[in-house]
Amino acid sequence: MLNWSIPVIRHILFDIDNTLYSCTNPIEMAITQRIHTFVAHFLHVSCEEARALRQRTKHLYATTFEWLKAEHNLIHDEHYFRAVYPPTEIQELQYDPLLRPFLQSLHMPLTALTNAPRVHAQRVLDFFHLSDLFLDVFDITYHAGKGKPHHSCFVRTLEAVHKTVQETLFVDDCLMHVRAFIALGGHAVLVDERDCHAELPPSARMTRVKTIYELPAHLARLAQGDNQ
Repeated sequence: MLNWSIPVIRHILFDIDNTLYSCTNPIEMAITQRIHTFVAHFLHVSCEEARALRQRTKHLYATTFEWLKAEHNLIHDEHYFRAVYPPTEIQELQYDPLLRPFLQSLHMPLTALTNAPRVHAQRVLDFFHLSDLFLDVFDITYHAGKGKPHHSCFVRTLEAVHKTVQETLFVDDCLMHVRAFIALGGHAVLVDERDCHAELPPSARMTRVKTIYELPAHLARLAQGDNQ
């Protein structure tokens, strides 16, 4: 008899930054610094004030981009994207020769969902030679500035690639995003390379890993009905 409680994963929805590659890459801190610098210039405040202002609004807006558009009348999106994600950012990444063959070994359709602009996502995927492995890439502009963890972001992305929440495994390094996908009824993997969430209890719908290279073991457990 079939066990209908066991999820049948046929599709993986990947975040890109700090998920496909290690959070120890220099690009992580560099992007954060460029965001603070842009906010400081845009709002005519110091970098310290920019950090403090953003910190106070994190519970309201998932991204700085969304916050600036909602509360500070950011109109020219491209000005923000060019400042935060310059072409030279690729020099802040370290190439991983194992990544492409690993993703191919999953033998599953893959989709990318990012809160960054598409130009950045494409640049990263091209750097790692991964572009042809993904059904499509969905960025912050595709979702009109309201990306993860908005539920509509996940729903629209999956509809576009003709996949369902139930058959999709979502992989991201942000706990807020992972919990949002689980709230929709899905299964997710939290990439927690630095053990920032080591205190999280085992969950039937969420597994915590250090890197995506642990995914095959998790997929095997899901197929057997045991993801503890």
